Amino acid sequence: MKIDPDEMLIKNATADDAENWAKIFIKGMNSFRWMARYIKEQNISELDVEISINQDINRKSDAELFLIAYLSEKPIGIIRFDEYWVPRAVKILSHFPLVLPKYQRKGVGKLLVKEGIKQANAKGFTDCWIECWSMDKREINLYQTFYEKIGFQRKSDRLEMKCSLEQINIEKEIVLKNLRTHSSQEVTADFVKAISTSYGNSLDKLHTIEHLDNPKITEHFLEKTKETVENVGFSVQCIIAKYERKLCAGLMTATMKNRGMILEIGVMPKFRKLKVAQSMITDYMLQMKNQGIKEIVLGVDRENLPAIKLYEKLGFKITWFGVLMLLEDKEKLGLL
Repeated sequence: MKIDPDEMLIKNATADDAENWAKIFIKGMNSFRWMARYIKEQNISELDVEISINQDINRKSDAELFLIAYLSEKPIGIIRFDEYWVPRAVKILSHFPLVLPKYQRKGVGKLLVKEGIKQANAKGFTDCWIECWSMDKREINLYQTFYEKIGFQRKSDRLEMKCSLEQINIEKEIVLKNLRTHSSQEVTADFVKAISTSYGNSLDKLHTIEHLDNPKITEHFLEKTKETVENVGFSVQCIIAKYERKLCAGLMTATMKNRGMILEIGVMPKFRKLKVAQSMITDYMLQMKNQGIKEIVLGVDRENLPAIKLYEKLGFKITWFGVLMLLEDKEKLGLL
């Protein structure tokens, strides 16, 4: 039986709700087989979540939302929104909403999504995206089914891939004598041009959907990406490549402690036969290994087979599956 919305209170969580939030988070995640195993392996406790969420709430941006649902003063569900890189868009974080098992399939999750989107719209945000990541495709399917029922449409199937640098021998197979690279901590005009031109002819669905052939949109996207990873402690580098003095590619990386990340890479169409991407990635891998970095991760569209083939050749393996969805039918949420 569905819960009567009039009997449920959905409020913006404060530090006083952190303990209740943590309990729902752990119990909700444990209802997913893969995430339950992941939380156990990472030894994540309710106290860890409580401390983390308390910090996040205290420093949240205007776009972030932390909503918690109460039924007769009993906390039963939570959801978290953050600003997405797409202009005027928010994103629901992976696996949210989380609802106590006893109250699942009673409409609580839908009400949390609806309230969050109403608040985001009131702040001027017009679009809502969601993403989910798991090593269990069944979890992805369950998540996708829930969101399809309330008006979301799948836009891209994603993969996370990881290369353990300690376990491979990196060899520089490609030597391009006329290739020169330049690194900067800033998103330069040349870097934007390289990525935008590359993504204008890309197999990655997200690049097409969000019109990343538009330099202004691409610049916003790159700046937002840089800001996001720097806020969690990564150091970002924007690398441009020129072949015979002509701009040909861009690579954005992030590094922290024992981990490196390939955030974005694009090679302009007329230079793709030269294997510029392979050369730039190999150089980055060698640099990271020499610095003692243990692993590099990246994300890619599941249908971008040429890119996946290249990454596998370089020693990357699939670690997580993901799905990216966009709200397109607000009527199903009762928002029209």
